[in-house]
Formats: sequence, C-alpha cells, structure tokens
Amino acid sequence: MHSARIRLLDLWASHPRFALALRAACAAAIAWSLVRFIPGAQDYPYYAPFGAIIATTSTLAGSVRESMQAVGAIVVGGTIAWLVDLVTGDTAPLTVGIVVALSVCAAGWRPLGVMGGWAPTAAVFTLIIGHGEAFFIGAYGGLTLYGAAVGILINVMAPPLPLAPARSAVGHTRRVLASQLRELGDLMVAYELPTLEQWHRDHSELRRARAQMRDAVLRAQESLTGNARARRHRQALRKLTEEADALDRVALLVADVSDLVLRPHGMPGDPSGQAALADSVREPIARAMHRVADALDAYADGADTDPELKAADEELNELLHFQPRETHEQLVVNSVVLSLRRALDTFA
Repeated sequence: MHSARIRLLDLWASHPRFALALRAACAAAIAWSLVRFIPGAQDYPYYAPFGAIIATTSTLAGSVRESMQAVGAIVVGGTIAWLVDLVTGDTAPLTVGIVVALSVCAAGWRPLGVMGGWAPTAAVFTLIIGHGEAFFIGAYGGLTLYGAAVGILINVMAPPLPLAPARSAVGHTRRVLASQLRELGDLMVAYELPTLEQWHRDHSELRRARAQMRDAVLRAQESLTGNARARRHRQALRKLTEEADALDRVALLVADVSDLVLRPHGMPGDPSGQAALADSVREPIARAMHRVADALDAYADGADTDPELKAADEELNELLHFQPRETHEQLVVNSVVLSLRRALDTFA
C-alpha cells in the first residue's frame, strides 16, 4: 500500500496536467454555481466558467497576468465591433470583414500578450451574438473577469508548482546533448562525415529541447511569486536553474565542436577548399567525445561523476599531446580539446 501511494504521488508530481485539470474543473464548477446570483448574468452565464478556465494556468502569477490580458482582449475586440456597428449599422459580410481585420491587428498589441488572440473572437461574438450592443461587451468581459477571479482564488488555495516538468526538460536536454556528442564521435570513426548543413538539418532536436527547457524553468521560477509552497523548494529550483544554464553553455560548446570537425578546413593550393581529418586524428577525438558524453550521462543519473570526469580529462590530455602530421589538424585538435574541456568544467 505504501509503495502504491508513493508511485501515485510520483505520477501526480510528474504530470502536472492532472492537477491543472482538477483546478480548472473546480474553478469552472464553482463559477457556474455562483453566477446565478449575479444580477443580469442570466443571459450569458457561460462566460463565467470560461473565465475560470482561462485563469487556471500553470503558475499563480501567470493566472493573474493572463486573466487580465484575456479580459483586456475581450474589451478591445468588443469595442472594435461596437464602433464599426455604429458606423455601418448592419452585419453584412463587409462589416464582418472589417471587424475581423481590425481586431486581428489589435490582437498583436503588446499589453495583450499571449491572450491577444481573444480579441477577434470577442469582436465577432459582440457583432453577431451581441448585435453590436455595448451591454454585451460589459457582460462578456465582466463575467469572464468574475470567472477568472474564481480561478485565481483556486490557484491561491492550491498554488501550482511545475518543478517536475522543469526537471524533466533539463534531463531531456542533457540526454540529447550526450547522445549527439556520442553520435558525432561514432560518425568520425565509422562513416563518412556529413556536412555541417546536413548535421544541423538532421539534429534539430537539441534546439527544441533547449527551448522547452528554458520555458519550463521560467515557469518554475515564476511559480515562486505568491506561492508559499514553492518557497520551500527554492534551493532545488536554484540548483535546477544552474543546471539549465550550464547545459545551455554546454550546448554552445558542442555546437562549436561539431562546427570544428564538420566544417571544411581548406589548405593553400587546395581547389576544393576541404581537407579531411586523418584517421589518426579522428579516433582520439571520437574517444574524447565519448568520455565527455559518459560524464554527462553520469551526472544526469545522479551517479558519482568523478570517475567519468577523470577519464574524460585524461582522454583530453592525451589528445592535447597528440602530434598530427598537418598544421590544420593540430589547430582542430587544440580547439576541440578547449571546447570539450570547457564543457566538462560546467558540471565538474
């Protein structure tokens, strides 16, 4: 029973969407139950649970910000429809087109943020459902604001803490980095190297992983605002942020390494502009890449990284004393050693 409870808690922490769904359901149900007591709300009661859903986002600060932005977008879109209706006095296709065009332009207004997309929806609703009446704008925006207040209150009572998704995103980025570094090492000794353009085209996952990691860590940092429960995890969040920053630096260094070994290195008198690295150079570089990837994996698993760091450092020292036959190869080797050593230093 105890182990089943632990598994359930782990599942709940690892999938914050479940908690988000529960908060949204509670907020919408409460808003729908209480909206009947608001005078004049009987015609448009459905906007109250609509606002509650908008407000139940992944952070408390985000719920307040996005609620205000959504209500602002509704007011802006509704006002546009009201003004256009005053001028035209009908809902002809041309009127609808003008309203949509103006509201879509208004949706890009910076203060409306990510909720600006509600402006065209509110404009069309005001023009068609509300018949261009100013009262509809007040009912739409006011009831949405009321529902949002209920959603914010639910978030205050049970503030979200998206720490698990941030950990998952950081771990995924680390695994992608190690995998790509190891794959690049394998390619150097087993196959013909791809061009730099082919490598970037076929390995865009790292860019997506880094973007998702930054977004997840920012949401976790935002959860500290007004969240007493999150403050108890401040140290864990600080460490997670440091790991994310380190991985961003490592990703740039790995990009430097791929650029060094895949970019053509022309020699004087070489019409092709390209000089391939000899096998004697490729093999020690590949071994060094594998050692650094092993260190990344060990760090991600929470294992003792000292043996892996020591092995990687020894491989880099051996590579640094390697004497290739060509000058351009020596330059590549020295640059690769510098980048890989800096990568090791970020999590040593």
